[in-house]
Amino acid sequence: MSIIFFAYKGEVFQDKMSDDFEIMKQLGQDGAQGVVYLVEFPSKLRAAMKQFKPTKSSARIQAEADFQQRAADAGIAPDVMHVDLDNKRIFMEPMRVRVVDVLTRSHPKFRDDLIHIMETLDDIGILHNDGNALNLMLDEYDELKILDFGLSKEITDKVRKKWHGEPNKRVTLHMLRKGLRKYKINV
Repeated sequence: MSIIFFAYKGEVFQDKMSDDFEIMKQLGQDGAQGVVYLVEFPSKLRAAMKQFKPTKSSARIQAEADFQQRAADAGIAPDVMHVDLDNKRIFMEPMRVRVVDVLTRSHPKFRDDLIHIMETLDDIGILHNDGNALNLMLDEYDELKILDFGLSKEITDKVRKKWHGEPNKRVTLHMLRKGLRKYKINV
C-alpha cells in the first residue's frame, strides 16, 4: 500500500491508492484489456479506475496512460490522475455519460467535435486506432472526450505519408462512424 499525492482540478489529494477506496459501480462492460469502475476515496473524490487484466504488461499500461494524458493536455480526453503499475490500474477523471447513450435518445450533431478530436490527435502525434463508439463520452460540461488509449501508437512519418497526414481523420474517424452506425447513429 502506498500513500501518494496527486492533483486534480487544482486540488491536492492524499490517498492510499492501492486499497483505500470504495468501488461504487462498474462503468460499461468488461473489455478485452480489463474493466472500468467508478471509485470513491475517503476524501469523497471520485475517479474512474481502469483495472487491467494480470497479463497486461506494465510498459503497455504506462504507454496507454501517457497517450491518454497527452490527449488530455490537448483537451480531448479525461485527465489521468494516477498510474498504479504494481496493481495494474489507471485512475482518471470520471466522465458523465457515453455519447451513444445520448445520441440514441436525441440526435445532436457531434460531427464537428469528432473531427476536432481526430485533428488534435493527428496534431499531437497519437494514432488512437480504436473505433469503438463506446470510447466517446461527455464530461460534466457536455464536452466530447475520447477514451481507451490501449491500442494507440505514435504516428510515424511512414504512417503520416500512408494516410496523407491525417491518420486519425482517415482511419479512427472512419472506424468510429462505422461503430456508431451499430447504434443507428449517423454522424
